Amino acid sequence: MTAKLARRTLLLLAGLLALSPAPAGGAREAPRLRVDFIDVGQGDAALITSPTGKTVLVDGGPHESSEALVSFLRDHARGPLDLVVLTHRHADHFGGLRAVIETTGALLFMDSPKPHPGRERERLMQALERRKVPVRSATRGREIDLGGGARLTLLTPPEPALTRVRDEVNANSVVLRLDYGRSSFLFTGDAETATERWLLDGKADVHAQVLKVAHHGSSYSSMARFLQAVRPEAAVISVGANNEYRHPAPATLRRLESVGARVYRTDLDGSVTVETDGQRLSIRAAHGPREAVGAR
Repeated sequence: MTAKLARRTLLLLAGLLALSPAPAGGAREAPRLRVDFIDVGQGDAALITSPTGKTVLVDGGPHESSEALVSFLRDHARGPLDLVVLTHRHADHFGGLRAVIETTGALLFMDSPKPHPGRERERLMQALERRKVPVRSATRGREIDLGGGARLTLLTPPEPALTRVRDEVNANSVVLRLDYGRSSFLFTGDAETATERWLLDGKADVHAQVLKVAHHGSSYSSMARFLQAVRPEAAVISVGANNEYRHPAPATLRRLESVGARVYRTDLDGSVTVETDGQRLSIRAAHGPREAVGAR
């Protein structure tokens, strides 16, 4: 693809602030950012909808969640998606993406650069090629304007890549920060403690109101020092019910509790929706009540 076409593709992610009609009384309601942490069983998938309607899907759950994921997107996103980001090349994060590409479509696919071959991965790449979806490698420091003041920043993958760690694919996950006004979200993929140390040592801004807990709440992530730096008010664990890994780990839950985070779990709460006007958060779980959280 030419540089000119690549720039044109990235510009599709930018949008001008669209003000909604003023309600009765003349006051305008502030545009809202929405993040849906989708219940895809033992895997990850989150849909970002910017104040101007731009859509970003972060990961796509396991293959067996394909039908549920496509159904969710059909109800909550006007296709094609503006951007799909794969945090790392494990099947519980990309298994549903082939169905998404073939049904909903996407304008750009941002791939994790850490190799991890497999047949299902090959099928995904073939679907992207058939649909003529441009593929870009995720690079640390890239900023994406989602319109209306919302901004997505890639804090990783680490450079150089982390090696000699427990799981190199997980440790080199793409970590993303989403900012809108005073509200902030941190998406951590399956980042491990080595990733967390790398971020802290590099003075990355990881403080966020909402944390997508790494690696389904496993004991290999969410070390105390990292959680103290994030200081999340809400923490979402994407995890399958009665999973064979026994996620989330009790120790991880205790550490989240110790920093004062309200924990939501997709195995117990279903899909979790967070909306914000840039000041306050409104959190709704499919199996629970709506709650309000103030910006720090």
